[in-house]
Amino acid sequence: MSDVRRTDAIQGLILHEYDGIEQADNQLPSWWLWTFYGAIAFAAAYWLWFEGFEIGQGPVEAYTMAQLEALDTGEEVTDEMILSIAADSSQVKVGQKEYSKNCVICHGASGEGKIGPNLTDEFWLHGGSAVDIYNTVLRGVGSKGMPAWGLNLGAGKSKLLAAFVVSIRDTNIAGKAPQGEKWVPPPPAIDDAGAATVGADAGAAR
Repeated sequence: MSDVRRTDAIQGLILHEYDGIEQADNQLPSWWLWTFYGAIAFAAAYWLWFEGFEIGQGPVEAYTMAQLEALDTGEEVTDEMILSIAADSSQVKVGQKEYSKNCVICHGASGEGKIGPNLTDEFWLHGGSAVDIYNTVLRGVGSKGMPAWGLNLGAGKSKLLAAFVVSIRDTNIAGKAPQGEKWVPPPPAIDDAGAATVGADAGAAR
């Protein structure tokens, strides 16, 4: 390998030569550099907007909300409906964000309970089934100071919020002492063929 400094008509400044292979050292075009720097700036701004500060609605959240709007046709909300949402991790994640924005002041960051009851134990003041939880979120409990979140969030986000609470139900995080009555999942139903089927609310996938 030899160090040389000469200017080639095509390659420009030649710095080194090794086995007949010449290494040139030329400045990149200004347009290429500005494109490169612009891509870095855009990527950083995009990450901060959607991930760092979570200001914008990401594609997964947009898709989730579109799904809920499509489902929100005024049909009766059932245990199966809320449980199907609770089984979708992307939808539960959106519900968790709604919980973090609206519920932690009363129920704690993990649902362990503060002013409001612990949401992770077996005891519930207003019913512990999936549809009971949804109705409590939607309509609130005025006598206990809990807002009717359906008025502010709508039915779609209320479903997401209820699905998140279902996902942490019975995880038994240490916190506020139990309140209300112990909720027990209904026993499996028996179909016409005599086979056992899953009860209406036997618990959400975790």
